[in-house]
Amino acid sequence: MSQLSFFHKNSFFTKVISLLKRKLLIFLDLKFAIFLLLLIALLSSLGSIIEQNQSIEFYQQEYAVPLYGFLDWKFLLFFSLDKIYETWFFWILLFCLVISLISCTFFRQFPLFQNSRFPFFKKKKESFFSLILFKSFPSKFYSFERVLTKFQSFDYTLYQKPYLLYAYKGLLGRLSPILVHFSLIGILFSSFYGATTVFKAQEIIPKGGDFHIQNMIQTGYLTHYPNINIRLNDFWIEYKEKSIFQFYSNFSILDNKAKEIRQQTISVNNPLHYESLDLYQSDWNLIGIRLKKNNFIVEYPIFSLGNENSAKKVWITWLPQNYSLLLTDLTNSCFLYDQNGNFIKELSLNEDFKNFFTIFELLPTSGILVKFDPSIPFLYFSFFALMITSLLSYLPYSQFWFVKGKKLDYFGATTNRGKIQLQIQFKNFLTFFQSL
Repeated sequence: MSQLSFFHKNSFFTKVISLLKRKLLIFLDLKFAIFLLLLIALLSSLGSIIEQNQSIEFYQQEYAVPLYGFLDWKFLLFFSLDKIYETWFFWILLFCLVISLISCTFFRQFPLFQNSRFPFFKKKKESFFSLILFKSFPSKFYSFERVLTKFQSFDYTLYQKPYLLYAYKGLLGRLSPILVHFSLIGILFSSFYGATTVFKAQEIIPKGGDFHIQNMIQTGYLTHYPNINIRLNDFWIEYKEKSIFQFYSNFSILDNKAKEIRQQTISVNNPLHYESLDLYQSDWNLIGIRLKKNNFIVEYPIFSLGNENSAKKVWITWLPQNYSLLLTDLTNSCFLYDQNGNFIKELSLNEDFKNFFTIFELLPTSGILVKFDPSIPFLYFSFFALMITSLLSYLPYSQFWFVKGKKLDYFGATTNRGKIQLQIQFKNFLTFFQSL
């Protein structure tokens, strides 16, 4: 017994389906689905224009003067336009869209697909008049058997009764809209899963140091943190024409027993990916300098001068006997000044200064953006499925009918798309009929 006939003959399931249809009637409306999509697109556009998840001070500064006379920082914060994708009304719209897709899939697309699999014979000539293509011609002996053989050679699915023939082709084109809906539902559920489990953290790690993820800048409601340790093995900068070309960090991911799981050198636009964890190179800085003095290694902190976010960075530290060191990059050179600010000389790494000290090592830090999003594989798969199923949905679903009469034979065809191709096939069949 087919699934369709089972539902038709079982009164309980029939009543349940009828009740669900009545309750979900508004979600089956195409206009309602389009309205939901327009609202979601509008809010998504606002989220792209208005900076999201910034501090209150940022909005007070950027929107101190109201846009269009009303869009100031108070308006943005009151209506939660600073975090649109996390608001309750945005999630309600997505939930309604999911319900609409599921309702349309199970109450419209599935029955349409099921009906497309079963024969639908036309017995009266009046039923041919509504078809896209229709032709009648004088009946000939053995015409029905010849037409049947012809359809079989074109790989059509055939159903026949005495003097009645029904053929269809392209059932995948009927199934594709269902798969498109499932792909869209997969995208929405993956987005929901990612929004509730994702987290972002910003970490500053000194060379040789390790860290656990802790400085969160964004978390989801169901976020769980991976129990791993990350160590910065080395950090260096590549210069070209005395300008920074690229900076690199070599990281090791360690397990609970400090055993190395993964090691990789990352740079800007070349992150480290481990399971659902991504490490992005975001910034760098200097925090200290080590000097070799009287066979001892002494560490001094250094301090940034000016804006740390500027492209040109300068650091300074003070040494005993009123000396000061100025650093401008990581090329292992420092500028030495006396207590009056007079330049003495440029010192390189491991260069001795009057048997007083030797620059032993610079201590850099690496700024890392840590992102954890376990939904990425599901999201990519759903988007890939959407692209494939969208292409498959353009496959035409064509139907042909043939009725052998006493004096006239009737032949008709229709399709949901690809009418030009159908006309070509129809003319080829007519040419074949005329040759009988």
